[in-house]
Amino acid sequence: MKTNLIESGKRWLINSFRSPKKSIKVLITVSLLCIPIIILGVIVYKQRDILLTYNWQFHPLPFGLAFIFFCVSIFMSSLVWGYIVNNVSQRISYQKHIYYYILSNLAKRMPGTIWYVASRAQMYSEEGVSITKTSLASGLEMAFIALAGVVIALLFSTEIIVRYHLNPIIFIILLIVGIILLQPKFIKWYLKLFKIDGIRIDYKLLGISLISYAIIWILGGLLLYEIGNIVYPIPSSQLGYVIGSWTIVGVISILFIFSPTNFGITELGLSLLLTKIVPLSIAVVISVTSRILIIIFEISLALIFLGVKRLRKGN
Repeated sequence: MKTNLIESGKRWLINSFRSPKKSIKVLITVSLLCIPIIILGVIVYKQRDILLTYNWQFHPLPFGLAFIFFCVSIFMSSLVWGYIVNNVSQRISYQKHIYYYILSNLAKRMPGTIWYVASRAQMYSEEGVSITKTSLASGLEMAFIALAGVVIALLFSTEIIVRYHLNPIIFIILLIVGIILLQPKFIKWYLKLFKIDGIRIDYKLLGISLISYAIIWILGGLLLYEIGNIVYPIPSSQLGYVIGSWTIVGVISILFIFSPTNFGITELGLSLLLTKIVPLSIAVVISVTSRILIIIFEISLALIFLGVKRLRKGN
């Protein structure tokens, strides 16, 4: 198995560099894999004092559960993304959607949103999907994620809103505005204004996307909860609080999506909110560990899919 995978990888590299088009594709793929690894190294180096001074104890069960929740979340996200793309463009197999999503998801670790969208645009251009429609699908995806996040935040973050004297009216206004702006009639009017046709936007797309992303937000909270249990035992009674913390920090980080980088915002937010259920030092370790493990999970999943794909081609 290992020999076949290595030989398949060699053949892939040799064949890929025989044409300029394939060379560019290989370069993008390698870059998407290498850059998160570099960023991971930078994070570990910067946080080395915290990581080295903590008394680590490996807990296999929460680690395994964290990876399972991560995988389920990624697969759900890729399926919803595929559903959105199939509505704004021609239909593409969900197997390709999953592969493209997992690979392009690595670009999120690069500073700036443009690289994430650009990587998707390059991949889907090979399927005949225009940059405009790929960008539109990415915009709809982000809008659905944000709106679903606001809903989950209102459901699970009541204690956080009260504790930190946040005004719930802001979240309610965001929810109402989001629902209005994502009405299919409004989106169709917007698309018509910019002369973009061939788009299928209806309430089915809106409903499926919002419900799916609401579940994905909860899965993210479960992921953080299990990562937290790797570091420090967290009572199950605090699961709702962890889900709320994950969601409210995630929604806030979306506001910084067009900034050069939002590194530190998520870690700072989680460290602050988790101090309610764990000591401050532990909260910092959990927030840093969550970022490191999620990047490792992303890289591992991408490598698995690349390996399986090349192995199938080799056979």
